[in-house]
Amino acid sequence: MTTRAVKIAFFIIVLLLLAVAGYEAKNLALMGWNSVVEYNSPYLFPLPRTAPTEPLTERVVLVVIDGLRLDASQQMDALNELRRLGADLVLRAGQPSLSYPSWTVITSGAWQEISGITTNWYKGAVRVDHIFQVAKDAGKPAVVVGAPGWRKLFDPADAFAAHEPEETAPPEKWTRFDEETLRLALEALDRYDTGLVLIHFGGTDGMAHNFGGVSTEYLNQVRAVDRHLEQLASHMDWDRDTLIVTADHGHIDAGGHGGWEESVLNVPLVMVGKGVRRGAYAPRVQADLAPTVAALLGLPYPTHSQGVPLLELLEASAETKGVKGLNAALQLAGFYDGYASTLSVRPFAGEVLNKYRADLARGEEGAMAKFWEELNGSASRARTGRLWRERLLRLPIALAVALLPLLYLLIFRRRWRYLAVPVGFALLYFVLYNLLFFGKGYTWSLSLFNYEEQIEAFFTARLVDAAFAAGAAGLLLALISWKKSPLEATERMVTFSFAVWYSLLLQVDLFYWLYSIKFTWALPDLKLGFKYYMDLLQMIPIGFLATILTLLALLIGWGMRRLRCQVERSGT
Repeated sequence: MTTRAVKIAFFIIVLLLLAVAGYEAKNLALMGWNSVVEYNSPYLFPLPRTAPTEPLTERVVLVVIDGLRLDASQQMDALNELRRLGADLVLRAGQPSLSYPSWTVITSGAWQEISGITTNWYKGAVRVDHIFQVAKDAGKPAVVVGAPGWRKLFDPADAFAAHEPEETAPPEKWTRFDEETLRLALEALDRYDTGLVLIHFGGTDGMAHNFGGVSTEYLNQVRAVDRHLEQLASHMDWDRDTLIVTADHGHIDAGGHGGWEESVLNVPLVMVGKGVRRGAYAPRVQADLAPTVAALLGLPYPTHSQGVPLLELLEASAETKGVKGLNAALQLAGFYDGYASTLSVRPFAGEVLNKYRADLARGEEGAMAKFWEELNGSASRARTGRLWRERLLRLPIALAVALLPLLYLLIFRRRWRYLAVPVGFALLYFVLYNLLFFGKGYTWSLSLFNYEEQIEAFFTARLVDAAFAAGAAGLLLALISWKKSPLEATERMVTFSFAVWYSLLLQVDLFYWLYSIKFTWALPDLKLGFKYYMDLLQMIPIGFLATILTLLALLIGWGMRRLRCQVERSGT
């Protein structure tokens, strides 16, 4: 075969491989998405509960205001008065910062990676241990008022379910939803004067999704819920009751949540009443709420909790705090022994517990914080250690994926300057695509979606953006290449498509090396995970358009040359 024939065959093979890669990118994207959505936690092993302790209050009323931003909470007069009377601090939510995952953190103390609840599409009851189950097993009332999802997830002893409107319902329906919740909450407070009563107001979340997290409609509903709080507080006796007010997540200004933005992750926590020490406190994490409720009610701690009771907020003797703190440490040590076993690392929790056992038992101020910091650090190192062991195992494959496509460059040996034009137009593709993405205010975040129905349309639109950017850059390259021979034009177009595809491949390959493509024991960084998904989506149209753009370049070249010949003949 001649050199020309070999090159033609080579380019045809490359175009076929790019088309296959585009198809496989779609499969990889679906695999990664489903691996997060259907994440099956390996940490739901059975564990014994610790002993109950002395209750500090007779009833805890836990109010969860869905989607309440921290800054919006600071505009609530009734809540600000409760802040003045009690404990005030900020909690940090986990990711994904969606409702079902955050509700599970609030009631179990287990982060999303442990509970396995990663989306609002979760079906059935949660498998992680939680405060409703602990209370039921201890024979204490544990009831919920609000959206039906709470009953489905946690199967409380009793549930007062308000009628939840459709996501896109008009404002008056969301207002009535919260008004009905208030009516049912007052009924529940009259019926249950001990145990746990969780009250969920969902209208604020509905208003934020429909109108935005800084909209007048949202802030009006926040003020309405503030008035509901005032009524709830008037039905409570601070000598026997404890009121806790918090949120599952916040919202971005446009209304979505689920991602990593500060306005989404930082939520208020206000505690007032029996057993609570007044004051402003340093920020903590959402996982600390469930063990704090357990400590207030004297219940055993949920066995999978990764949080600690906020002992510094509790009004109790050092002896009482010592018992509660030591019990919490025993629960954490039990969980992290199982955690270490699952990760196949040396157990570390017992060693940390022994170091702080005496200080914890005495109720020494700050002992729990020191214990948790060291324990959490050991757990983080164990997790990171396994990640790096697996990265070392994936490194040969990742390097092969990154380096093997470079064989394409062999056709340019001693002709590297010919790469400049197609690579330059590949850079133009990325400029165009990123202008379409970031220019519209998008980020790599689940908070982009106000409704679940928007997800498919959003990703389809990004496929169109990638196709448009590739088509525009490819067409310009074809137009400036019409004077080239058909083989040279083909070489330019194939190289352009290859350069775009290879640049995306390197980014996908880096994510694979860091986190793999299936997540069986740990969730990836979800910001990078979103970018990984976007990169795979771009590879789909690039793979299929490569052949079309090459044929287009040949057609343009043929047409322009034919036109020039006609012009030259007419001139003579």
